[in-house]
Amino acid sequence: MAAMSSPCVCTVQDDESVGQSSGAQLDRGQMLQRRRHSFFLPRRKSIVGHIMETEEGLLLKVDLFLSELERRLDFIENYGDLTLDSSISRAFSTLQAVRARCSQASEEVLGEGRRRLHLMVETLEARYQEGLASAESLNEKARLGIELLDGMLSDFEGRAYKFREDGFAGAADAAGAIMSEGRRVVDESMHRAREVVDEGIERAKRAAMSLEEKIEYAVGRARETGLIVYDDLPVPWRVNPHIRKGYRFTESKIECITSAFGLSNELFNIWSHAIGLVIVLAYTAFYCDPVSRWSYMVSTAALGIIGVILPWHPTFNKANMAWARVAFFVGLGATGFLPILQLWYSHGRDFVVEFYSPIGKSIMVYLVGAIVYASQIPERWWPGCFDYIGGSHNLWHLAVLGGILFHYSAMQAFFEGAFRRAELECSVY
Repeated sequence: MAAMSSPCVCTVQDDESVGQSSGAQLDRGQMLQRRRHSFFLPRRKSIVGHIMETEEGLLLKVDLFLSELERRLDFIENYGDLTLDSSISRAFSTLQAVRARCSQASEEVLGEGRRRLHLMVETLEARYQEGLASAESLNEKARLGIELLDGMLSDFEGRAYKFREDGFAGAADAAGAIMSEGRRVVDESMHRAREVVDEGIERAKRAAMSLEEKIEYAVGRARETGLIVYDDLPVPWRVNPHIRKGYRFTESKIECITSAFGLSNELFNIWSHAIGLVIVLAYTAFYCDPVSRWSYMVSTAALGIIGVILPWHPTFNKANMAWARVAFFVGLGATGFLPILQLWYSHGRDFVVEFYSPIGKSIMVYLVGAIVYASQIPERWWPGCFDYIGGSHNLWHLAVLGGILFHYSAMQAFFEGAFRRAELECSVY
């Protein structure tokens, strides 16, 4: 059992000359002075070759090799797919089979060394019988099997190292190419973007400076003369070249409001809308009810003024105030139904129907014209036949003309009814 208890057999291989000479003799003093290398795995074949050929030595040899087999296979498998062909794949599966079967035998308590040796030889004979055919005894088959498996492991380790080196080199080359191409694309994109931005900024500066100068000139002319001519207007304010003079151009909101009371080419447009809004319905509907009449007229005028002022207020135009804008203008439109409800309550349904019936024709004509215009009828049915006359835009203008005529007729009916009620029903008159 001395061979099993003494590990000094592994230390003699540090000397290359001794390892190469089978007849070299070392005395005990020389052996004690030698130190085993800290990493002796590259010399595993020399180690195996010098283990004593006894049965106990063979079991130790198998035990050492199987422990290395476990570690070396784990190392190889960590590299993943090594792109093995059929023959190489067969060898690799043999190594895995030997490891798996011998690992199971290691769990046995009695005779585990002998059991592992038999399993290793049986696995190799099943796959590489021709390689072990020259061996006659079990010990010789075990020795040849260890050399065969060791050669397989060395080959796969070489493949794994090459795979790692190629992977590093390929990854470095690919990364370098990608980085170079990425830098080139980014540099070109940034250069183009910088050119576009610079050009856009220059154009914007020139346009802004030109527009600012024209606005300052128009404001200055308006301060001097009160009103300016068409040619003095900045381009965005030029709408109708046939209206040559009488233009307002103010700086502040207050000046804009007060200009509505001064002479300009917008005076009639402003007050024609205002007067029509005030007197047509509320004034005539409550001709005999001064309190309601003036209440609706004043409230309508106040809401109209508020509707003009609010869009200029920064808070009213904030994104989170969209609900307030919608609520205000919907409410402004809904106030037109309040007089109808009051008339329905105070005079009954028949009076409301009779009073509003004259305006019904005008509303219907306006509505039909808007639908025709929005639907692009009839040119959408016969494209090219109504390019100059008869198109939806022409029909819309005719509808507006008809609505105006019906509106005029309705206003005559409103005032006629109001004057008649004043003579027959209204005690105030």
